Amino acid sequence: TLVQYSLLYHYLCPSTSSTAAEPSGFSTSEAPTEIEDDWSPAETFLYTGDPSTLVVGRCSRAYSTRGQMGPLPLSFTAPLRPAMDALANTANFLNMIFQASDLHESTVQEDMEWYHALVRALLEADVLIRRALFTFDADPTAHVPQLVLHATRSPMAKVQTIILQDLSKAWESLHPPAPAPDDSWFRKLKFPESSQPITTLSKRVLLNDLNTLDTPKWGQGDSYVTNRSGVRWDSAPFLDCMDERFVPGWMLTLSTSFFGLKPDLTPEFRGVIRVDVNIQDIDLDQCATGEGWFADTHQCNRGHTTFLPLTFVC
Repeated sequence: TLVQYSLLYHYLCPSTSSTAAEPSGFSTSEAPTEIEDDWSPAETFLYTGDPSTLVVGRCSRAYSTRGQMGPLPLSFTAPLRPAMDALANTANFLNMIFQASDLHESTVQEDMEWYHALVRALLEADVLIRRALFTFDADPTAHVPQLVLHATRSPMAKVQTIILQDLSKAWESLHPPAPAPDDSWFRKLKFPESSQPITTLSKRVLLNDLNTLDTPKWGQGDSYVTNRSGVRWDSAPFLDCMDERFVPGWMLTLSTSFFGLKPDLTPEFRGVIRVDVNIQDIDLDQCATGEGWFADTHQCNRGHTTFLPLTFVC
């Protein structure tokens, strides 16, 4: 018998329906209302990939699947590389800005147009990116960021439209109860469980050309930069909820942090940038073995089954 795997979550050998557990990330869905949520269409869509199954369901918030252990599937590497590189490059721009001068930490309002442009540009970095967020936080102990900017595309507009929102006052409402994604995309970067040094940062020595600086602080300084390995992904994909209906297309949150400098010139957390990418059309091998996402979740008899990947031609 030949068993093949198709598009993400479109399984020919489905496992039993998943149950919601602690999610990660957050959606910009509104807090729960009196709508009677029905999560079964989302669970059915997970194993069929048929968007028509979502038509009958109603929702008040996003739906996240149960968390997955282990690394992302190898098939995710190439499709997610542009978004991950965009996050790393944007983080390094912010690292250089905040580590060059601590004045930017007290002039957030004056620099607001720059941050607006930055989050809009991040949204345009890759076609898979559906949402981009920028948070800034001058207080290393605060659990709520000082600034939250949110950019998304309008799916209903005839001309491609970017909607920019300042959600700084709506932080708590952005994280409704499970099965909606939570705020771990921010929390786990600002308050990591490990107290070990930040291994994804590399030190650079900066030599400044003083002729181009009006008010130079120094001719030589230290800075810390990151790379793609510093990007964190959430442990589960999610479905957005819009106008009380699920939006077809599984999403995955990617995020990374940027840093200023402490008085002793060591890195200090300043914020997080995040993108939500559409992973609906990325191949996923449900028949794979190991600890990867959804590995070995088929219900096929390996003793009588041979697994062959489908080849897609655009």
